[in-house]
Amino acid sequence: MGKNVYLTVNGKEVLSTKITYDDLIWLYNNFKNTYGKLPTTNDGKAKYNMPQQRIIKRVLEENNITFNDFMLQFGKVSHVRTESKDYDLFVKKYKKVCNEIGKSLPQRELINNKYGLPSSMWFVKYCPDNNVKTYDDFVLWCGYDSNKLKKDDELVSQKLIQFESTLGRPINHNDITIENVGFTPIVITRIWGNLNNAKKELGLKETVQDNSKSFKFYEQKLLQTLDKIYIDKGRKFISWSDIENPKYNDYPTEHKTYQKAFKKEGIDFFAYLKQYGYEMNYGANIGNTYTFYDGERTKSIYEYDFSRYLKEELDMKYKVDYNRDVLYRTFAEIKRKLNCDYVINIDGKLLYIEIAGIIYNTSMNNWKETKYKTKIENEYRDKMIIKEGLLLKYNKPFLFLFPWDMQSGKYKDKLIQFIKSNTNQEVA
Repeated sequence: MGKNVYLTVNGKEVLSTKITYDDLIWLYNNFKNTYGKLPTTNDGKAKYNMPQQRIIKRVLEENNITFNDFMLQFGKVSHVRTESKDYDLFVKKYKKVCNEIGKSLPQRELINNKYGLPSSMWFVKYCPDNNVKTYDDFVLWCGYDSNKLKKDDELVSQKLIQFESTLGRPINHNDITIENVGFTPIVITRIWGNLNNAKKELGLKETVQDNSKSFKFYEQKLLQTLDKIYIDKGRKFISWSDIENPKYNDYPTEHKTYQKAFKKEGIDFFAYLKQYGYEMNYGANIGNTYTFYDGERTKSIYEYDFSRYLKEELDMKYKVDYNRDVLYRTFAEIKRKLNCDYVINIDGKLLYIEIAGIIYNTSMNNWKETKYKTKIENEYRDKMIIKEGLLLKYNKPFLFLFPWDMQSGKYKDKLIQFIKSNTNQEVA
């Protein structure tokens, strides 16, 4: 038998397996007061005066309280960890919130939400109706009117080209309004990742830099943007596409403008980032390796975001539910050493995912015909064409993701739809 573990609860020694719900509340508050944060799963150890996770789970289940609702009382708003058996419970809770506010919740309001609800993709993943493949499908399934914001990519492209012609000048972020073009910047972010990418793909004029702003303006704006990136992404290695993404700021600024403002003040921009703990990633697939707690290593910002999504929102385990850098020769007769970024295993069904982080695609999906500016990009394109050919030849289900899929968060919807369309089972 294992050694008995005692915890100090309000001045008394209590056997860890005998703690009550009230004891648990006291222990969490005590940990927060002691360490300045709320405990995580890894903190469930006697040396921190905390019970193991299995004990916490038992106490909450005995009191019919979900872990997320328990954490809400401490002001913790985060991703809700759930199980499929809780589906009806959370749908009922979701409908209660929607009825109270008089409409269905927009998808963005389910991210680290204050309602104690799981993510939009969790509702899609565990829906008993296999026809539900998107969050909009789920909203309709619940009996609410669609709150879908998506616009046809080609229509958006035509609107932007026509609008620039009407303006007679480069389009600014503040120009993108319902009144002007019929949609908001959210649509731009969904399709291209940011306005700069849209301009590049559509051949529009670059934004004229505003030199009238003070250095203090750009400094404060940068710090606010960095905070938003860290809250959303959970990382401090960043790229220019992160900083320029309208999702993280109300006054989008090109990286050249930042560099010019800092240079004018005689301040090294990258050294400035460093003092706040941030590292600049100069390209989507260059540097910034990161090792997760389970030993998985990612080599780019896009891989980090994708792996974090698999672990935290889809509850997948590395080397159990998915593997990395799987050689194509495991299923194809080739001598060349090619590997696949991710292979997800769902009840023996292998799904292949490549993150094509170096080349940009367009809304017409013509990356194979596109002639890119650099030799590296064109060689990368040719390698992706070879990979696609092998996946098709050997009848392997696959998904290719591109930079704006990752920058906009669109990759999450694409992955869920890909999984549901290729398996009859729910995601583990």
